[in-house]
Amino acid sequence: DSGDPDAHLAALAKLVEAGGKDVVAIGEIGLDYDREEFCPRDVQQKYFVKQLQLAKQFNLPVVFHNRNTGGDFERMVREQRESFRTGIVHSFTGTAEEMEELVGLGLYMGINGCGLKTEENCEVVKRIPLDRLVLETDAPWCGIRNSHASSGLVKTKFDEVKKEKFVLGKMVKDRCEAAHTLLIAEVVAGLQDKSVAEVAAATHANTMAVLFDRPQ
Repeated sequence: DSGDPDAHLAALAKLVEAGGKDVVAIGEIGLDYDREEFCPRDVQQKYFVKQLQLAKQFNLPVVFHNRNTGGDFERMVREQRESFRTGIVHSFTGTAEEMEELVGLGLYMGINGCGLKTEENCEVVKRIPLDRLVLETDAPWCGIRNSHASSGLVKTKFDEVKKEKFVLGKMVKDRCEAAHTLLIAEVVAGLQDKSVAEVAAATHANTMAVLFDRPQ
């Protein structure tokens, strides 16, 4: 609100410090070249580095954002790898090559419905090591729709109503909810030929390891 990015960064540092153990990560931070009308890429890159320094200062993991950056995101994460312990690439929709590079840097891939739209997406998810995968929703967005290539692997059907006819205890049609992580688990299980229980156990363990297992 101040229009001063350095003041905003300093305020974030104070927020992290005041939050103590309630703050489990820095993020989501990263690069988004589809939103340059709000912030040009040179400014995004400058403050991405500074935000990563917060992760280093407080020894916290990072939740990353990356959209349409033409390799700049992977390059900067590689160059700044010593600034953070580990992290999750939120809502990953990239190529197999990008996934392999980021996994090789010790990161985890966050998968939700946006990363399960196309056959190409599904082929990438097949290849993500289960010990480097976390389940997400990005609620209320990024649900699995019937038009998605992965929809045939969804087993659970929730009782839904239109938002105008909301009833407590029922899902709102076309709104992603936290409970939809079950659907993501079902799709991942189908793609990787594993049980839902195996996927749930592994991704829960990954989430705990990234966000809640702090070094002493």
